Amino acid sequence: MYKFDKYARPYCPSCKLIWGKQSIGLVMNCTKCGQRLILKSFNPTPIYIRGLGIMSLGGLTILLGLPIVWIGSFICGGQQIFNSFKQWNELKILDNK
Repeated sequence: MYKFDKYARPYCPSCKLIWGKQSIGLVMNCTKCGQRLILKSFNPTPIYIRGLGIMSLGGLTILLGLPIVWIGSFICGGQQIFNSFKQWNELKILDNK
């Protein structure tokens, strides 16, 4: 285990199951396979920052006049930002159960 952060959740590496933060310290083994749980961080902030960086790179390619490269940058960056908000929402739903 490592230093606790606010996005750390109990996680089963074999089943890929995640428990809510209220389960920290209460659930030690996976209820599906019985394997010991690890505490893993699901912090979506790096994904969000990476998406903004990719979109900024796309904006730079528009300014430099590079053809078509910016389209992929905006699609990929937008997807990264969408996935980070989706992960924030999924963590919120998981913790409310």
